[in-house]
Amino acid sequence: MDRREQNNKWYKSFNERDMVFIIDREAKEGEAIREEDEWYEMRIPAEYEVCGTCDGKGKHVNPSIDSQGLSREDFDDDPDFEEDYFAGKYDVTCNECNGKRVSPVVNWAALERKSKEDKKYVEEFIEEFYDYERTCYMERKLGC
Repeated sequence: MDRREQNNKWYKSFNERDMVFIIDREAKEGEAIREEDEWYEMRIPAEYEVCGTCDGKGKHVNPSIDSQGLSREDFDDDPDFEEDYFAGKYDVTCNECNGKRVSPVVNWAALERKSKEDKKYVEEFIEEFYDYERTCYMERKLGC
């Protein structure tokens, strides 16, 4: 699966002003006072790091050009394509950071200081999200 084509949004929203991710979390037993309080918005501390998709360049090659891989033959057959490819003619704004060159990530240290239990919950939440995404990708690829 090409990272440039993945859905990296495991969270419901990101509040840049407060630097927090928002996810819906089911209330633990005894927490919900009313039935409508079964779920609440959990705020997860965030920080910026260099975008892992574009390596901080703000752009990358359009995945429709090379996500299935290129061989030496692709360039040998069309020298102009090789020149254009390496000159950035097929580059697009990064799908992950939208050209900002940085992406928000979980601030694990701040989350752990807040609550080890919340940290474990978020780790499992993100892992389940990506497991589901991989399963969906494989099912699409295999035509299930």
